[in-house]
Amino acid sequence: MRKMVSLVALFVISLLSLSMVSALDAANLTWGSVRVNGDNVNNGEVLAVEEGQTIDIRVGLIAAAGADDIEIDAKIAGYEYTDEEPLSDSTGLFDLQANQTKYKDLHLTLPNHLDKDRYTLRLRAMDKNGAVIPYNIELSIEPVRHGIDITDVTFSPGSTVKAGRSLLTTVLIENFGDRDQNDVKVMVEIPTLGLTAAEFVDVETDNHNVDYEDVPQVFLPIPATATEGDYQVVVTAKYNNLRDTVSKTFTVHVTQDERFQEEGSVVLAVGPESQSVVAGKTATYALALSNTGRTSKAYVLETMAGDWATVTLSDSVVVLESGKNKVVYVEVTPKEGATAGEHVTAVNIKSGDGELIQSVPLRASVVTQSASAPATTSTDFSLRNGLEIALIVLVVVLVIVGLIVGFSRLRKDDEEDQKTYY
Repeated sequence: MRKMVSLVALFVISLLSLSMVSALDAANLTWGSVRVNGDNVNNGEVLAVEEGQTIDIRVGLIAAAGADDIEIDAKIAGYEYTDEEPLSDSTGLFDLQANQTKYKDLHLTLPNHLDKDRYTLRLRAMDKNGAVIPYNIELSIEPVRHGIDITDVTFSPGSTVKAGRSLLTTVLIENFGDRDQNDVKVMVEIPTLGLTAAEFVDVETDNHNVDYEDVPQVFLPIPATATEGDYQVVVTAKYNNLRDTVSKTFTVHVTQDERFQEEGSVVLAVGPESQSVVAGKTATYALALSNTGRTSKAYVLETMAGDWATVTLSDSVVVLESGKNKVVYVEVTPKEGATAGEHVTAVNIKSGDGELIQSVPLRASVVTQSASAPATTSTDFSLRNGLEIALIVLVVVLVIVGLIVGFSRLRKDDEEDQKTYY
């Protein structure tokens, strides 16, 4: 009986011993090599690093006996803004067999606002319940020699601006380096529109710690003809005698200025829109075009008619400079035997790239010779001239009305600009 009890006790002690060996402790698990940025670092060594630098850590763990669910973490404590910029990293869980070494990688990025001081980089190997195996590396944080960053950018009137107005940009520059920076060139660009503006500013250091400087307001005049859409705004700071560069990219939305929309660049006037004509005779219509846009435009004219008449144009292609007018004549000749009554033909006006701008209907009422007025061919020339003058006068009136409306909108926009900026 005593032998049986002794065997059971021995078995229990063996299990407890195995459990203790398998638990995570300094006798079971030891640190192998520890490298920071590729260099071996000994326990207790003081390592000099620069703020803003990324620290790449590679550690090796050696197991004397098996260990499960191990985790390694790295942490630097004492940073004021660690809730926003945590200085920590950790590995996933892994297992180690007896007499086995595993290497793991961790990464920490030092913020630019880290004080010039000494901090401890704490490495810890741990499992669920065992002891924590520490490895400490003392870091001496030094500011970089030349360090500039773009801390904040503000746009006015905001991230949306109307074409024809100016985008005002305010930039806050941060000097986290060890040297004053003179003549820092701050540029604001919208590459798609070919816009660039720049200011120069000096940014000193505050006793070798972080200091800030506001850049004077930078204006970018958005062209009034800019197409509506999103545009990238690139803010760049060149420092260290313009040798080093830092930049950030933002997006603003440009809305179109309705005063310069291309869809309104042509004014049409037609006279007369309806005529009576005898089969075999010709009815003449006048079509006046006026370019109220800011650039020269080409217009293509095409006719659409059935087999009841032939239709000809005095001009099929019209090129108008800004503010110019042109009268195009449309001659409609009903064929012999055309059915009496009203018929419709159309003139399509297209842009130079083939996009339809407007379709103008022309009505012709085919009548018999007895029902029509006598032909007056001797007065055709004077009638055409009178018609052309009347159409041009109508176009001028339309243009004047458009200018009045445009100036009214411009005045209103200027008042809104003053309210926005002041």
